[in-house]
Parts: sequence; C-alpha cells; structure tokens
Amino acid sequence: MSNRLASYLKACEGDLPTMPAVASQVIQAVDNPDSSIDDIRKLIEKDAAIAARILKISNSALYGFPSEIQSLSHAISLLGTMTVRNLVLAASMKDTYKKFGLLEKLLWQHSSLSGPVAAMLARHGSIGVDPDIAFTAGLMHHIGKTALANSHRAEYERVMATVYNEGRSFIEVENEVFGFSHADLGAAVVQQWGLPDNLVLTIQHHHSPEKLAQLDDHVARLCALTSVTSMCLSKLGVGRSRPIDDLNLAAMPAWAFLDLSEADVEPILSKCADRVKESQALLG
Repeated sequence: MSNRLASYLKACEGDLPTMPAVASQVIQAVDNPDSSIDDIRKLIEKDAAIAARILKISNSALYGFPSEIQSLSHAISLLGTMTVRNLVLAASMKDTYKKFGLLEKLLWQHSSLSGPVAAMLARHGSIGVDPDIAFTAGLMHHIGKTALANSHRAEYERVMATVYNEGRSFIEVENEVFGFSHADLGAAVVQQWGLPDNLVLTIQHHHSPEKLAQLDDHVARLCALTSVTSMCLSKLGVGRSRPIDDLNLAAMPAWAFLDLSEADVEPILSKCADRVKESQALLG
C-alpha cells in the first residue's frame, strides 16, 4: 500500500463506503451452513425496499418462472441462497453513495449492471468462472470510485471529465490526481469489509493485465472476466456519456486470457446488450 493511499484511508475514514447492514447480515447468514431459508427471509424483511425489489426481480422476465412468486420464502427457495445474496447486495449498494447526482448515477449504472452481465458471461464458452462470484466482483469492482466520489466529489468530477474529454484511462488520471487508483482503494475497502481474498485481488488488479500470469488461475480468470465485463459495458456506453465505439475488445490481454477471439466480439456484445436491457429497470 502506497503512503498516499494509507494517508487517504486514515484521513477519510468517515467517508469510506460501509457495507449496508442488511446485506452484511444476509451474507453472513448465507455463508453459515446452519442458516435456514426462514432465517434469511427474516433478515431481508428488515428492509421493506430490498424485500420488494427481490420479489420484483423474482417475477421478472430475467428468471422466467411460470407462476407468480408472492413470498420471499418462495423466492429464496426458487432462486437459491447465493442468487438472493447477490440480489440483496445489488439492491442495497446504492446506499453507499452520500449523494446521487449525475456522477453517482453514471457510476451506479456501470457497477450495478456489471454484476448480472459478469454472471452471464461467466457461463460463456470455456470462461469457467463461478457466476455468483462473478456477479459480486462485477458489482464491487468500482467501489473505489464510489469512495472517491464520496470524499472528493469535485476532484472526481474533474477526473471523469478529463477521462472522457481527453480519452485517457481512469487509472492514469487518478494516480496523477490522488497518487493511487480506484482499484487500489477499492481493494482496501472490500478488505475492510471482510470479503474473500479472491475478490480483493480481482478488484485490485482488474486494470492490471500484466498481473494475470502471476495470480492463481481461478483468481486470474475472475480478474480477466471482470475486466472484459467492464470494457464491454464501456463500449456499449453503460455508465458513460457515450459509447466507446473504437474500443478494440479483441486486443485486450484479458480477452485473450479467457481464450476469446475476434469472432466472439459481436456475440458477446449482443449478449451484454440484452442482459443490460433485461436488468436495467430492475436494478435502477
């Protein structure tokens, strides 16, 4: 950890995103083999908005169940506890923003849709990543941007303007302005939350293709998938002022690392666009 990142963490402790209480409790319950569906239901019901969102998603075309799901217990039994865990996490993450202007709307759009898109891509071809873990990594990979938007909103608006207007990378501009990147900060935040090391490493290195060969294979594939997901959404303009039409996905090291080829670009982008359309209104 760099000195500037350590100083930031100390000075801005009160501005760092904290995991919403209901999400934290649900994650602990799902990870506990002694927890029952009823235990998880009671935790979700503590937050009426999250409970309503879970039922709405359960009854959407995204899952396509043949009959209406009217209770949380039914939703949990049909979706599975890991899927419900991810949906609770996604539904509650909006609370990590201190404000919700245009800056936060763009960040939230990209992060919230990265979860379901990553879970979908995890099943593509021979990518071979656990979809539930891919969902969490996608949802969390830009939590460092949330932290910077909370603590240094004006400066981060300027970072985003520089990135969009000059075509530079977030990592480059963030390091120039803050002395560390959203990836470094995001890894520190989720480590404080007690999330697993594979997620910490994925968030830390999702912009570092040179690290892929140095990571354990399952972490490297998760990291590469997170990077590919993020770039596919950026190419489609999700969470940005406009699409990045000239972004060459097939030239990305992460693309090749997942054994993807030029022929995969259009099918994957089409799948991503469909999943964005299905998920957008639900995760809004």
